[in-house]
Amino acid sequence: MINTPKKIKIVDGFKVRNTIDLDFGCIEDALACPYIPADEIWFDKAFINEKDTLMATFVRKRALMKKYGYEKAKQILRKDMKGINPDKVKIKLLEKRWPLKIYLVSGRLVREYFDFNFVFGGHYKVYDYVPKYEVWIDNAMLTKERKYVLIHELYELNLMKKGKSYNDSHDYACAREKEERRRDGVAEYLKD
Repeated sequence: MINTPKKIKIVDGFKVRNTIDLDFGCIEDALACPYIPADEIWFDKAFINEKDTLMATFVRKRALMKKYGYEKAKQILRKDMKGINPDKVKIKLLEKRWPLKIYLVSGRLVREYFDFNFVFGGHYKVYDYVPKYEVWIDNAMLTKERKYVLIHELYELNLMKKGKSYNDSHDYACAREKEERRRDGVAEYLKD
């Protein structure tokens, strides 16, 4: 087990993303999410198979952030990563939307070989390791959540292709994703 003074609380990340915070990742603390008690780390139960590895990286990242800040910490952690052929992380072609190809990928392998921060999904406009015209969907998340992540990634990608920044595109994509979650009746946010 990882040596941390905080309590690790296993949570239903799908529920957190549908009620409190759409941007809740697979592991968070009060530094990123003020609603989490200061003495706790919340860990999404959908990623339980990677708990030890994710916790070790999380603790190391937090220590590096304290010393160097977020960007430098990210650079230090990424320097240790040894990329592999992107085809090795692909599990299945989910669909084609010319010229896009949407793949289900092994999130664990992406986190191990390319990017410890990869979670849920991504596309080539944000991640340089994702080949051009590809969108990757993480297999570690719950199957019922994939639809919403894909909506998010495609909306964000389209805005970025039109020249919007990542931050603005991400915010608009979150709003679009929330709209779809509400429409399907899986989400009711605290401020609704």
